[in-house]
Amino acid sequence: MKGVVMRVYKAESLLVFTLLLLLCFGAVTSGATPYRRAVQTFADNVLEHGKDVYGPKHTPLFIDGINIHTHEPPKWKRDGKTWILSNLASQQNLFRVLDGLTALAGDEKYRKAAVEATKYAFENLRSPNGLLHWGGHVSYDALNDDLCMEQYKHELKSHFPYYELMWRVNPDIAKKYLETFWAAHILNWDNLEMNRHGNMKNNFDAPWDNKYKAEPVFFWGTGLSFLNTGSDLFYAGAMLARLSGQDKPLLWAERLAYRYVETRDPNVGISGYQFNQSRTATCAPGIRGDRAQYQYGDDFKGHFVVEGTLFPCYGNTPAVRPRICQFLLGEMLGDKGGKFTQWALEELTAWGKVAYRKKDNSFIPMLTDGASMEGYVCKKDGYFGPKGRVLTAGRAGPMDFWTYAMAYRVTGDAFMWEMTRNIVEGNKWGKLGRTAAAEPELDLQASQASAPLILGFLELYRKTGHKQYLSMARKVADNILDQRFHKGFFIPGSRHLYAKFDALEPVVLLYLDAVIADKAESVPTVWPTRSFFHCPHDGVGRTYDNSVIYGKTKQ
Repeated sequence: MKGVVMRVYKAESLLVFTLLLLLCFGAVTSGATPYRRAVQTFADNVLEHGKDVYGPKHTPLFIDGINIHTHEPPKWKRDGKTWILSNLASQQNLFRVLDGLTALAGDEKYRKAAVEATKYAFENLRSPNGLLHWGGHVSYDALNDDLCMEQYKHELKSHFPYYELMWRVNPDIAKKYLETFWAAHILNWDNLEMNRHGNMKNNFDAPWDNKYKAEPVFFWGTGLSFLNTGSDLFYAGAMLARLSGQDKPLLWAERLAYRYVETRDPNVGISGYQFNQSRTATCAPGIRGDRAQYQYGDDFKGHFVVEGTLFPCYGNTPAVRPRICQFLLGEMLGDKGGKFTQWALEELTAWGKVAYRKKDNSFIPMLTDGASMEGYVCKKDGYFGPKGRVLTAGRAGPMDFWTYAMAYRVTGDAFMWEMTRNIVEGNKWGKLGRTAAAEPELDLQASQASAPLILGFLELYRKTGHKQYLSMARKVADNILDQRFHKGFFIPGSRHLYAKFDALEPVVLLYLDAVIADKAESVPTVWPTRSFFHCPHDGVGRTYDNSVIYGKTKQ
């Protein structure tokens, strides 16, 4: 009798535990993986706690994030004022998640919320010339129903917005935005001199009938032609061509992408991060000009040292997001996208053959003519670091793995496979065979919780069909649920206080669910987005939301 009672008790306990688990994940679609259930829980929580219910006017907009413990919005303090950021550029992954959930789960409320927020922004958050009040320096303040900003300048840097959704909401407004994005950032159409900051006041004519007379790169100008903004521009041009059927935006997108290709030393093949020099950039107090030339030029005699000849230019690993963008554009455009694929493949090949060091899985800092800068000690304070900073090699990690794995899937290039194998083995994630036909030996006990790592293994699974790649992707996804999914939101680690709704994890987990269900084509493409807001903050100085808010942890 006692044994029967114990069995009944255990069965009831298991039933209660199962019911609690289902309640934790909310009402979910039958047959969904744990990954989709987690994403749906996240989306439900965002819909419940993340809408603009602040200030005198409540809108269909979302705020950018939330305190996972109190459900309070993060607050930005500047000059004694308090802002609650609602930055549409910091919500494009969220909109892809909401749209993708409707496609997979069939519940229209998710897509409807993304559409309503976009529609409201189109009607209320456009600048006089058709740009949006969003991006690196301008945001909507949900608390005061006003704009908050460092300066009234349009800026995107590897944001890669969800233009397909914008086009569905209102193609005329989306088209006007995309055209003005180009017109506001291109300073000189003859040579495509551009700047990361765009004019949000002046009206511009449709840009595509301008004349192009390319002069040699590294010309002097006033703009900073950063590749992270350049890639958002050629992405926008290519997307407009695809959505509208026009040919000219794609032609200009190719021209802009090729400007960076033109910076290559023909004997090395590595592109520059900029294709011009700026005479207006601040090198030091009272000194303007090229910042790399000022800081490094005296110590590398005989070499051409400017910002556009530094590899990598910022941080200590290569700028992979624009290369992922190029591969995705090439795939999206089909026969019309071959140049993007070719240029990205050439770039990754040069990185691997010239700058990559297999023995420690690292990329070496250098000039794009191949001259190593590793170990260099800065002699001056400057834009690239303080006096005494030592330039070091950077280890190839999950983003680099995703990039090379995608390159192999798209091109089938043998060297892309070799680099993918080197990065996997250099990080001790397992071993790949000499060729893609061989079965891999992966560490299925790995503890890594990285969304780009999932994407890299899914690239290999899509190309080879080897089930172990899918198993590894699922293992990493399980780690994300264990380590980064807390109280129904995705955060960098268990001690972090604030969840940013634009996190990469939910859109990647939704894509994994779709791959498992053989429905990958039904969800939005995962783009290598990086959203941010950059502005002075009281008590901190000029900083980023990703640091001062979303990097904050429990004491």
